[in-house]
Amino acid sequence: MKKKRLCLSLGGHRKRKILLMMKLCISLLLCFTLGLSASTLAQQERVNLDLKDVSIKVLFDEIQKQTNLSFVFNTEQAAKLGSVSVRAVDETVENVLRKVLMNTGMMFEFDGTLIIVRPEEPEKKEVTKIKVTGTVKDEKGEFLPGVTILLKGTQIGAVTDVDGKFSFELPKQDNLVLVFSFIGYKQQEVKVNGEDAKPLAIVLKEDVTEMDEVVVTGIYQRKKESFTGSATTFKKEELKMVGSQNLIQSLKTLDPSFSIMENNQFGSDPNRLPDIEIRGKTSVIGLKEQFGTEPNQPLFILDGFETTLQVITDLNMERVESVTILKDAASTAIYGSKAANGVVVIETKRPEQGKFKISYVGDFSLSMPDLSDYNLMNAAEKLEFERLAGYYDASSGSSGSRMTQSVLDSLYNSRRADVARGVNTYWLHEPLRVGFSHKHNLYAEGGDEAVRYGLGINYNNISGVMKMSSRNIIGGNFDLSYRKGKISFANKFSLDYNKAENPVVPFSEFSRANPYYRKTGANGKIERYLDHFDIPGTNTTYSVGNPLWNYSLNNLDEEDQFSFRNNLNLEWRIMPSLDLRGRLGIGKGVKKTEQFISPQHSRFDNYVQDQKGSYTSTTVSEFYYDGDLTLTYGALLKEVHQVNAVVGTNLRSSSSTNEGYSVSGFPNGSFTKPSFSNGFREGSKPTYSENESRSHSIYFNGGYAYNNRYLLDVNFRLDGSSAFGSNKRYTETWAVGLAWNLHNEAFLREISWINLLKIRASVGNPGNQNFSSYQSETSYAFNTWMQSSFGTSVLVDAIGNPNLKWQKTLDKNIGVDISLLGNRLNLNMDYFIKDTDPLLVYITVPSSVGITSVGTNMGSQLTKGVNGTLKYSPIYRPSDRINWTLSVNFRWQKARYENIGNSLEKLNESNREEGEVNGDGSYRDKNTSLTRYYDGGDPNSLWAVRSLGIDPSTGREVFIKKDGTYTFEYDVKDEVIVGNSQPKLEGVLGSTLYYKGFSFSFFFRYKLGADVFNNAMYTKVENISESSLKYNQDKRALYDRWQKAGDRAQFKGISLTETTKISSRFVQRENVLSGESISAGYDFNPKKLAKLGVSAVRLQANMNEIFRISSVKEERGIDYPFARTMSMSLSVTF
Repeated sequence: MKKKRLCLSLGGHRKRKILLMMKLCISLLLCFTLGLSASTLAQQERVNLDLKDVSIKVLFDEIQKQTNLSFVFNTEQAAKLGSVSVRAVDETVENVLRKVLMNTGMMFEFDGTLIIVRPEEPEKKEVTKIKVTGTVKDEKGEFLPGVTILLKGTQIGAVTDVDGKFSFELPKQDNLVLVFSFIGYKQQEVKVNGEDAKPLAIVLKEDVTEMDEVVVTGIYQRKKESFTGSATTFKKEELKMVGSQNLIQSLKTLDPSFSIMENNQFGSDPNRLPDIEIRGKTSVIGLKEQFGTEPNQPLFILDGFETTLQVITDLNMERVESVTILKDAASTAIYGSKAANGVVVIETKRPEQGKFKISYVGDFSLSMPDLSDYNLMNAAEKLEFERLAGYYDASSGSSGSRMTQSVLDSLYNSRRADVARGVNTYWLHEPLRVGFSHKHNLYAEGGDEAVRYGLGINYNNISGVMKMSSRNIIGGNFDLSYRKGKISFANKFSLDYNKAENPVVPFSEFSRANPYYRKTGANGKIERYLDHFDIPGTNTTYSVGNPLWNYSLNNLDEEDQFSFRNNLNLEWRIMPSLDLRGRLGIGKGVKKTEQFISPQHSRFDNYVQDQKGSYTSTTVSEFYYDGDLTLTYGALLKEVHQVNAVVGTNLRSSSSTNEGYSVSGFPNGSFTKPSFSNGFREGSKPTYSENESRSHSIYFNGGYAYNNRYLLDVNFRLDGSSAFGSNKRYTETWAVGLAWNLHNEAFLREISWINLLKIRASVGNPGNQNFSSYQSETSYAFNTWMQSSFGTSVLVDAIGNPNLKWQKTLDKNIGVDISLLGNRLNLNMDYFIKDTDPLLVYITVPSSVGITSVGTNMGSQLTKGVNGTLKYSPIYRPSDRINWTLSVNFRWQKARYENIGNSLEKLNESNREEGEVNGDGSYRDKNTSLTRYYDGGDPNSLWAVRSLGIDPSTGREVFIKKDGTYTFEYDVKDEVIVGNSQPKLEGVLGSTLYYKGFSFSFFFRYKLGADVFNNAMYTKVENISESSLKYNQDKRALYDRWQKAGDRAQFKGISLTETTKISSRFVQRENVLSGESISAGYDFNPKKLAKLGVSAVRLQANMNEIFRISSVKEERGIDYPFARTMSMSLSVTF
């Protein structure tokens, strides 16, 4: 039996109308429900109270501390109620107030999160409101726009308009208090009589006091005055004052303990990461490849989570709120086994409470190649050098002797004629450009006490000084925080896309090209060779490649990377002095690199056609999660005992996969994709590897301060890591810090010119995990070349050491912080001793084992040093916004190896291995490293055979043996220390001037007493082989050469093409002064800007690396030159 159905048909227009009415009703109902629920939730707020004989005001204050509620009441009426005693356990605020105010003649009512307390009335009446109006001016009588006015303890209020006027309504009460606040001015409280509605005339005074400096460790934060560790904090404004390149470059200028190792090979390449140290090295130098990572690199923390140097370098500086460098054991020990190299903590900008605002910052810069250290010959000099070297003399025995004298004469005359016609090609300019870079950051933020939000978009377009060299970064971030009562939530999400491009032809190919060659042929086109002909009477071809040929091909070297990070933070304030916090960070990144080399590239000249050209692709995928849980306690007991404690646990896991392949054999043209290849090169196939590392820790930090005079910090941490032995998986680290605030002592408190006098001391043993994982376990690799129906075999890839110990550093530090003469004179100085014991090194093993080296613990490294900063303000008038500060920071340190025996002798042998002659007849030194590994030796010492110089009578070099006797014979057994690459003193001289809204600063770096091995002098003045004559050389190769008996010269004769061994003659003392940063800026008057709807505008100009004066002439930036930068920055806030 079919069921009957009732159907109702509505016209389309009527149906839409009914649906619209339903949506409207639901929306109104929802708004009413939300408004009602706000008051209802407020009434259900619960508190825990145990108060005896306290005033009503104290009760209200305690309720406000535990909840998100605020009170409005008449203080005189509340005082008449006398004392009350309250005991409540998890009871609602409504019930507590009802009991307390019963039979008192007073009543209360909820208005959202506002509780209004007033006398009872026979009948409930509507709350009477009064209108408050007025103006706000500064001390000079000028109106202040944008001043925030709030009813004290509430969010009721207003903001002054462009004329400094305000007007809003308040609940009518006696003696209401208004709070006036404005950036740069002192906060002011004004009582308002409910019966008197006269306009207010408020005058705000400028705030010239400085905020208490806070040390942010990433896990907890403390006031610097009560902190025992050695730490320095810099705000974004200080970092930007130095330059807009990246925060790493700014830290190098501002803090003496933070140093960037100059990369002489790759100069200012925007796609190369720098090597960074804080207070020297803790691991054996020169073993970066064996360790798999840089073992001396500090730990980087971004918003509480561990991150990489690449992320920090790419981070837009406008997102940075502050950077803190943790240096000694007391400050770094909270990170335990990862903190021996120091810790850099970066906090990004958080959304601010208040009116919705948008800020934009644009940085625009020009980078110019710095070629001032290149000292190459011009065309006439190079031709003369070749003549004097006997290249054009068939009887000289040089490479030219393979040609007849008539051919050599013709070749020389042809080149001399070109030089006479003005041919003098400056090859160094060909691959270079003036790089134009621009960075943009747009950030929108707003919210109230409960909810705050921020949305940012940034774009960095960095152009290097070499053509086809760039780095583009597009990123976005969303910040959200929410606070409700005792619970707070914060989340930071970042999304980034990077694209990098690298030049395939290195700069060195251009710097060695001879200047007497033309760039193009007679037809104006770029030709494959600069010189190319068959030598008459031989089967030999003389050819010189044209670097522009390879450069003009469709080569490719690119990198694409996509990544995201999300950091979640949850906090529960259990009670005013106790917080529980949980954090979780996750991140994912995928990086793909592609390199295509054209089949027409000169490297394939001797290849068969079907093997010319190559394409290589590599894809790296990474994922990590990082979580911790901490319980924090902080309380001031009996007004003198400040107690802080943090206990927590952390778990981190990271994994990565690496896969790639290489193919060869491409047709000429724009056929760059792998599908056009002939397949895998012989003996190669795709590769794939996986890596996973894990770490776990439990930590405790305790701090105690008595009357802010005597300070104590204690740290303990238990760490486990996959990087160390299976028998040594966990280890403990600890630290103790003491400090004495003498300026708070009674005998110094009355001395007005002493503002701060603090002595610090700490000791601890943080560790180092900057090593590849699972070195303690024997690992195997699949032998994919030998497969059968039974499967595949495996080979030993690395032999593990189950007893591999953790590398720890016993870090001792003594420091002093002094501020005198009303903060005009400031000194911060530290003396430290770092003893790393045991070291983790790789030693060679017999080849029969199947591998070449194995990781083990051995010996120790001791580093001592002093660093500090001295500042003095000849003019210090902050009330007038005028301040001039002079500063100098300094660094001195030295190190030595202990108890390493001869276990690293194989490294010493490879470092002094003699050179060899290449197939083209040129000499190649296998290793020009002067580093050696000996007991008691300094890691920065330079070892070589001593030289007396060139013997005037014979032109031969005279060497000094170990016993002090002289000889013409070179013997590596006579090696001694001939210098030290560590400067005896290094630092920065600076000056900063603020005048009203104008600012100017400069920072000059000085480096004194370092010794360097002058590689240019070794390879381009001497050691110029016969075949190397076709390339350009250093000017010094033409001058100051020995010619005849009696000549006192620095260098051997020009015609000598014999190999010159490394000696002290090529080690020189270097003193340097460089212009690291010059800047000027101006902040526009905010009162005038307000009329345009703008709250702040700042213009700033910077110049970085403007000049460099050195006592040594040495080529810098071999494969990529250094650069000088000029930039302009515009910051606007709406």
